[in-house]
Amino acid sequence: MTQSISTQIHLSRDAIRQQITDHVKTYLELENVDLTKSSFLSFLINIISTLTGNLMFYQISTYKEFFLTKAQLPESILNLSAFLGYSSQDASYASANILIKVPLTFQVSPATFTIPEEFKFYANDIDFITHYTVTVTVINNTSVTIVLSEGSKRYNVPFSITNNVLSFVLPLKQYKVTEQEFQIDEDTPLFQFVTLDVPISGKVAEMIVEIKNPGDSSFTTWTEFNSIYLMSSTDKGYVSRRTDEGQKLYFGNSLIGVQPVPGATIRVTVKETEGADGNAIAGSIKTGGRIYTSTGTTTQIVNYTVTNPSPATNGKDEESMEDIRKNAIASLTALGRLVSESDYKNIDVVIPTSPLAANSLPVLKRSDVKVNEIEIFTTLLFGTGVTTIENLVPSRNVKYTVPITTTFIPRETIITLNGVNYITLFDMTIDLLNSVANYNYTVYSTYQTPILVTSYNSSYDLVSDNLTVSKVGNTAVFELHYTSTESDYDLTTCEMEVESTSMKYSMVNDTTSHNFVLIINPYTSVPENNQTYYFTISDITDSLIAKYSGSLVFRKNLTDFMRSNTVSDSTNTTVYDIPVVKNSWYNGITKEDFENQVLQIMMTSMDFVGYKMLTDFANVKLCNTTGTMENMKLNPVTKRAALDILSTPPVSPSLNDRYIVAPYRPAGAWVDHGNEIAYCVDTTSVTWMYIEAVTDDILFVGSTKYIYSGRGWLPIPDYQMPLEIEVEVFKDEGYSGTYNDLVNAVRDAIVTEFNDRFGPNVEIYRSEIDETVQNIEGVDHCRIVKPESSIFYSFRLDKLTEDELLEYGPEYVYFTEDSITVRIL
Repeated sequence: MTQSISTQIHLSRDAIRQQITDHVKTYLELENVDLTKSSFLSFLINIISTLTGNLMFYQISTYKEFFLTKAQLPESILNLSAFLGYSSQDASYASANILIKVPLTFQVSPATFTIPEEFKFYANDIDFITHYTVTVTVINNTSVTIVLSEGSKRYNVPFSITNNVLSFVLPLKQYKVTEQEFQIDEDTPLFQFVTLDVPISGKVAEMIVEIKNPGDSSFTTWTEFNSIYLMSSTDKGYVSRRTDEGQKLYFGNSLIGVQPVPGATIRVTVKETEGADGNAIAGSIKTGGRIYTSTGTTTQIVNYTVTNPSPATNGKDEESMEDIRKNAIASLTALGRLVSESDYKNIDVVIPTSPLAANSLPVLKRSDVKVNEIEIFTTLLFGTGVTTIENLVPSRNVKYTVPITTTFIPRETIITLNGVNYITLFDMTIDLLNSVANYNYTVYSTYQTPILVTSYNSSYDLVSDNLTVSKVGNTAVFELHYTSTESDYDLTTCEMEVESTSMKYSMVNDTTSHNFVLIINPYTSVPENNQTYYFTISDITDSLIAKYSGSLVFRKNLTDFMRSNTVSDSTNTTVYDIPVVKNSWYNGITKEDFENQVLQIMMTSMDFVGYKMLTDFANVKLCNTTGTMENMKLNPVTKRAALDILSTPPVSPSLNDRYIVAPYRPAGAWVDHGNEIAYCVDTTSVTWMYIEAVTDDILFVGSTKYIYSGRGWLPIPDYQMPLEIEVEVFKDEGYSGTYNDLVNAVRDAIVTEFNDRFGPNVEIYRSEIDETVQNIEGVDHCRIVKPESSIFYSFRLDKLTEDELLEYGPEYVYFTEDSITVRIL
């Protein structure tokens, strides 16, 4: 069977031309004719081969990546990234819980006031709004009912009364809703694609597009598609792309997607947010709009105070132009694979649903007949916004030695390194036969708001508002909290069902804490992996009140993405690469929040199936982000070892003895040779030769590695993470700003220059810091005090000893404004 020519096309135009020529010869039976001498056929072949070559070139990733890299205009970057199939990330709004306090001093009874949907509260100039209606009824300043209305659903909101002050909590979202209407031209030709520019000043978190045809009484919501060519002729859809001014909407032409009817009205509703700027700190939401209570002819302003006890979270900015450029290229070159080092560095783009951070580093640590693995060293982010370096979780990879009889190391085991305590995040089971430690996750404590599945049309007032699941000793504890105004709520019952197994459990009604409680002993009876649980509540007559659901991971075997090498002798076992976090930090956070925002997400989304990896196994580990930086001591030496650092030459040196000449007051033959390497070339007349040191030279002095910083030799320092930077700045005499202005300018410039480069094993040179500071207005010159040497990693993993490789973990090189000290001289 003859292959189709389309399966044989090469990128070389000469090869394409030869293929076409051979094909024409065969087809026309002109094998003996030199077609290069036939002007007409030669012309056609040249044209076809050129067009084919151009087409192939335009389709290859090199071309697309080249033009995306060179593009400068935002519009070009957005268009090219969309052309490559990359959808940029929209902004997301922050969420906050506020505590409202109302003095119960109403003059009338009953007193009713309403906090309507989209009611505004303020953190300075940032708006937060409610997303449903809340009605509060107060009778005689003693009895209170708070009802939340969300569509057709009604819920009772929990509250408390202390010292005649009503307190309750409401969730808010940080966005504002804007509406714009546009008209389709009456003379729009049939089969013409329709485009629409929507000006938007803020960051788009969500957009709804509705269309009303002439003569219709209501709007119809249209669906967003990733590409216009994914729509059939009957799909009422559109494609949205960012522009400099807002969004550009593309509609079909009735052949591809439905064309909007000429004269139709398009309504675009946008939720605009501040993104990451909406992550307001605790206590910053202090004011809100006016609330009124009306009874008959009396209208009274409701006095209230408001605050947010915890920070607003989850607000994120839309991707910057540079991020879109970088991520589009990463997505194009990776093509859904985890093969090259670049793929792993962009793993947050390749696997967008995983909690793995950008700049993750792959390391091949073990390759034998048992397992061929790549360790992925990544970081964890936790806290407000989870986008900044300040939210980096202080983590390390450590080794831990236990007696040979120990085969289980539980979660929250304390491991001490260099006098600092760290805590483990997972259970470990040691397999002595295979020299490996396997990991298992078991929840510490997590909580969520249960989802109302159905209310069974019951009028019984009992509402569930929180599900807490925790491990206590050897048991699993499920607690479903509820509120009720009924007199016999203590007689209600609840049954929990596990969806995957259909197992049902009767829960105990703890009327004191208003919890339905279930204790499962042992906790290993709870199924592994992500599970959905249903809670069915009934009244005293066994009539169904409501059914709720919740999904979470109580326990999980992590062998799919985490394990550790072990080495055993006759008495002990050492486990390597154990992911831990700093214990003092862990004890200072809300552990339930860490469980929800980090570990639960990791358990539900970590999945490498389907990514074309070259290894059998991807082993997730944590970068060293806190403590001492030790890897620079692995850098190879660049000069032969010296015996000592001396100011005065030894009297009777041996041939080729080497010394570093001390920089201060060198004497004898070594005068004027400070910091140079002196070596003896003649022992009779004691003659010395000298080697000038080069910045970042490394050599041994005795058993200690020394580095030349450009100013002097010093033992490779024990730098800390975050890196400490200390700069002495000599102020320009013409500078008119304050000392504080100059200090802030220096800090901002250093952070801005290096922020995008932070990551595992990145290099930071003193000369770069010096150049950055020198270019700041008001700086005459400067002196870099810390770091004492440049930060760089020149070692090769394949040159490390087995012990060094087992203990090796990449160091996350970064600093914060707080770790920068500036002195103005």
